[in-house]
Amino acid sequence: MKKIKDLFKKYYVYITYIISAGISFFLDLALFSLFLWVFDGFSAAIILASYTARALSSFINYLINKYKVFRYKKREDKKDNTVWQYFGLVVINITLSAIIVDTVVSIIPIYATVIKFFVDILIFVVNFFIQKKFIFNENKTEVKLVKYILPVISFIAMYIKLTDKGISFDYEIYEIIAMVIVLPILYLLYLKVFKKGNYKSINILSLIFTILMILGYSYDTNYTPSLVLNSNIHILVTVIKFIGFYFFFKYLLNTIYYYIVDGVFKEKTNKIKNIFLKHPFLFSFISLLIIYGIYLIIFYPGVINYDNANQIKEVLGMHTRYLDSIVVLNENITLTNFNPIVHTLLLGNLFKVGLAFGNVNFGLFLYTFLQVIIVALTLSYSLYFLYKEGLKGKYLLIILLCYMIIPYFPLYAITAVKDTLFSMFVLLYVIKLYQFIKYEYKFKDYLVFILIILLVILFRNNGIYLIMLSLPFAIIVKRKLFKQILFLSLGALIFNFGYGKLLTYLEIPNTSIREMLSIPFQQTARYVKYHGDEVTEEEKEAIDVILTYDTLASRYNPILSDKVKNEYNKYATNEELMDYFKVWAGMLIKHPETYINATISNVYGYFYPATYRWYVYNTLNEKLPEAGFNYHFIDSLEPARGFIQGYSEVFKYIPGVNLIVNCGFYTWSYLFLLVVFILQKKKKYIIMLLPAFSLILMNVAGPANTYFRYVLPYAICLFTILPLVILNINNNLKRKDDLNEKM
Repeated sequence: MKKIKDLFKKYYVYITYIISAGISFFLDLALFSLFLWVFDGFSAAIILASYTARALSSFINYLINKYKVFRYKKREDKKDNTVWQYFGLVVINITLSAIIVDTVVSIIPIYATVIKFFVDILIFVVNFFIQKKFIFNENKTEVKLVKYILPVISFIAMYIKLTDKGISFDYEIYEIIAMVIVLPILYLLYLKVFKKGNYKSINILSLIFTILMILGYSYDTNYTPSLVLNSNIHILVTVIKFIGFYFFFKYLLNTIYYYIVDGVFKEKTNKIKNIFLKHPFLFSFISLLIIYGIYLIIFYPGVINYDNANQIKEVLGMHTRYLDSIVVLNENITLTNFNPIVHTLLLGNLFKVGLAFGNVNFGLFLYTFLQVIIVALTLSYSLYFLYKEGLKGKYLLIILLCYMIIPYFPLYAITAVKDTLFSMFVLLYVIKLYQFIKYEYKFKDYLVFILIILLVILFRNNGIYLIMLSLPFAIIVKRKLFKQILFLSLGALIFNFGYGKLLTYLEIPNTSIREMLSIPFQQTARYVKYHGDEVTEEEKEAIDVILTYDTLASRYNPILSDKVKNEYNKYATNEELMDYFKVWAGMLIKHPETYINATISNVYGYFYPATYRWYVYNTLNEKLPEAGFNYHFIDSLEPARGFIQGYSEVFKYIPGVNLIVNCGFYTWSYLFLLVVFILQKKKKYIIMLLPAFSLILMNVAGPANTYFRYVLPYAICLFTILPLVILNINNNLKRKDDLNEKM
């Protein structure tokens, strides 16, 4: 008997660990049966019963292991994190078991139950040593286990793929290379910053980013949230993704935040930097002109898109598709305001100059060259402005380098889309708005500010919304300038109203109402596609008057509303439109999830930093040649164009670097800067983020998902705004240090 007791004492931990596991196993079965009876009648009764039973049995197992098996005693100088570590391990166990079993079964034709038995035994043994050495070891270094496990969880969260059927291991070569690079980086990240800060605002932002990543992946895969809760395996992977992404974002954002707060590194002088600091504007302008000039030569006479071709045709008096969507005011006038009329006239008339000389390429070159000059001047001014604000030379040169080598800067500089010039005017507006908040304005400053406001309105049909969603808020921080701000805001509204009336007087038609109805039109199209058998004849008639019902389902594209809204009946009366919206509202009540999925599918790319579409223009648009104009690139430069095209595409596949050309990344950046301003109590500078947020809202209501040219204005502005954030925070910290030294 004594030998048995000694043996039990010697192997106490192992024996009690096995007993604890047995108790949990039978308790899990009993609770499952109980909750299956409780949830009887629910469609997801088995799932609910399984997870409720597993949660309770795991908690009992946690208590037994903590107090009886490993006899854990918390040290007074340490926090008790065992519950979070234990349940984190439980989640990993369930997920790893499912992944391994699923993988082995797909390779070897053996019963899943047999594989699961051996896999779970292995996990059971490994768990013992993890719990003994790390979780329930009061002498362990605090959070040591978590620092080891979290990088692995984050790695799994980033690279595990799901399909409607389950887990997929189909990776591209660039993804495999990224995997090899990312895990060590994650480990170093967690090792370095694990104990840094725990701000509530950053935690909330991390939670938002995590949800956006999980939902974004599902919608990017099949335009529904099915990959989140579709099955047991989807739920398990969702949990592991949630944990991995949340902690990754939490520590990453803390790292970035501390870098911003701690300031910039010491300066080292060199010849190039000295030349740059003596003539920052001129040096920047010449550098950009050289690089953008090379692009312009290679893509001579410049790049156009479909809209540009139509703008040119409008000025030449030719019929365009825009006229088909509106009731024209004068059949002899081909100009429209679908694209800003000022931009259309500028582009079209310079094209006509080339046409008069018998060389349309020369006319396009005139416009492109003018645009390149404006872009180079504006970006150079932004660097000069940052220099005057106190940004160190090294960081100015880094920004200049970004302006030169990030593909969308030079490619949009030579592309005739309206968004390029509009982006330059938005950048100037943000700079002047910042100066307006921080400094005293003189009369000439007001004149320049007014001019920039007018340009923002003239070069984007919804530019007035950007102004009205940012400028009036300056009253909050500049109350003494209430009259001036009111004058500027009302003046912008009056100008926009008067400009619209002028176009009407000139019989130049504005955009169709269909441009404002992308969201409801997409919702209706998706409803008809997936619930067409539920649509009544009366509902069909109401929809048909507005959108042509018979082809509506086939025209539906989850990420682009053009084919749906292009069939809008321009002769529809207000009554017919009201009838349509009554049907729309009725369908909303029947299937709200369809409307939600339609909306998210059309906008998720602006919030999900892992998808890329319609990024840059770098090919010849055939619309002008098809219309009889000899617009062409230089044949002998085709190899150079191929190199540039390949170079721009590569950016989408380089881990980390690809974020620079991603729409969702810029939304996240502005959300993070918002949190930084809040934490640093610099709320007055939030106003300079408002133009970006207003454009993000416009993109949500827009027709296309992940359209980079819609993001271009606030993407470019970030390269000026981020340094301003760092400058203002660090200047504030320096002032505090000076005061402390004096005291």
